[in-house]
Amino acid sequence: MDVRLIAIVAIGGALGAVLRYIIPFLISSNPMPFNTLSINLLGSLLIGVLFGALASGMALSEEMVLLIGTGFLGAFTTMSTFAFEALQVTQENTNMGFAYILATIFGSIFLAWLGYSAVIQIAS
Repeated sequence: MDVRLIAIVAIGGALGAVLRYIIPFLISSNPMPFNTLSINLLGSLLIGVLFGALASGMALSEEMVLLIGTGFLGAFTTMSTFAFEALQVTQENTNMGFAYILATIFGSIFLAWLGYSAVIQIAS
């Protein structure tokens, strides 16, 4: 294991976790679970952009991919909060809970694809 790469992931993770923590305070008008949904959808779009850039031949170092992809976006998006909020919302309102689950899963996949495809199109 390369300690330097571990440090790069840790720095990205710290930045992503801090931003994940402060966003709900910045957009406090969005009640749970919409803060988490917004963060996860944005993170999915950005990971698509990152990997679209790589696929299009953009020269990104291993360090940059680890910093942004594994570290920052890994900590910024949050599966555990999504899972817990999905349980809470579903207990309160089954239809809203399933809508939240579907919006997160399909929205995240769609936005990752959209970001990926957009960068591929722009780069070609």
